[in-house]
Amino acid sequence: MIKYVFIFMIVNLSFSQVGIGTTTPSSAAVLHIETANYITTKVGGFIMPVVTEAEQTSIPVTAADDGLMVFVSDPSTGKWCWDIYDGDQAVWRSINCAPVPVCNTQIYLEDFSGYTLNTGRDRRTNSGDYPGGVTWTVDDSAADFLGQDNDYAYTNATGQFELNNTDGPVSFITQAVTISGYATVCFSVDIDASGNLEYDHSDHSTDDTNNQNDYVNIEYSIDGGAWQLVANYGGNGTVNHTLVAPAVADGTFPTGQVSVSGLSGTTLAIRITSNTWASDEKFFYDNILIEGGN
Repeated sequence: MIKYVFIFMIVNLSFSQVGIGTTTPSSAAVLHIETANYITTKVGGFIMPVVTEAEQTSIPVTAADDGLMVFVSDPSTGKWCWDIYDGDQAVWRSINCAPVPVCNTQIYLEDFSGYTLNTGRDRRTNSGDYPGGVTWTVDDSAADFLGQDNDYAYTNATGQFELNNTDGPVSFITQAVTISGYATVCFSVDIDASGNLEYDHSDHSTDDTNNQNDYVNIEYSIDGGAWQLVANYGGNGTVNHTLVAPAVADGTFPTGQVSVSGLSGTTLAIRITSNTWASDEKFFYDNILIEGGN
């Protein structure tokens, strides 16, 4: 007898309304939520699942999920929307969004044009007009520039910043650029490479001394705070590096533009660190661009 009563209760519950904060849910609602009373004032609201755009794309929706709702709050892209899944068209519909700021105003650009040839560092000596007349510095304190004449980090004839056979990490550091007054800030850097670069993941602990591992790290600092690494960009790096060479040297490197968006603050500084170990291994930086948007 008890078993039958229990089954009846389950069936009855499955076909009735559910009320949260109320004992008299609306007969028109499957789920009725009332705000709580604090003294005599109703307070509280309903928070649906909050996801980033990347998390939203990983939701395994099908046509049967028509009407599924999430709130997209993504600091990287700026999207801030209530989205409902359209199962018939297999797309997410944005019902109400805050305007997404777009980075379209140039704040800072370093394209390495107009400098005296070889402006930078060469075997721990100043070259060209460095450091006068530039808005950046080079830190080679952890590299060994004393070994060979082809160890350098400086501007080249094609308007790039070129590094060769650094024998340890060398960092290029921009000035602290004022970014206040913008709702969002983005930056990008063009990275190119040449030579038989390689990276042994099992030897990460000795990256800066093992005479083998070649990598590029891109970091940024907001308001003079700690450097934040852009890790494993595009899946072409590691948790410790933005970009790394292939395990077996084959003359390739994941070159192209590295970009970061959704930043805000008063100042922004960018640091690019790379490491090469042979005379035929080079990295090139260009078009360090910071933009803002409202």
